[in-house]
Amino acid sequence: MRKRRRNQYHPYLKAFSGLSINISAAWFASAFIGTNLAFPRTAIAFIQLTSTILFGIVFLLATVLFEKELEK
Repeated sequence: MRKRRRNQYHPYLKAFSGLSINISAAWFASAFIGTNLAFPRTAIAFIQLTSTILFGIVFLLATVLFEKELEK
């Protein structure tokens, strides 16, 4: 039986880290560009802005967690 490496998911973590940072950047771009174009100065714009920034932060935190796991 082969012994498994300590971090056998290294290529996948690296790929998901790169993907999640790009998705985070897309959410932040959507927050600042899309909200003002679609719903200028409405309550819906505030809700959309808040949710897109929240999703951007979630994916940014996912990137940090993936990178921490890669450093182990």
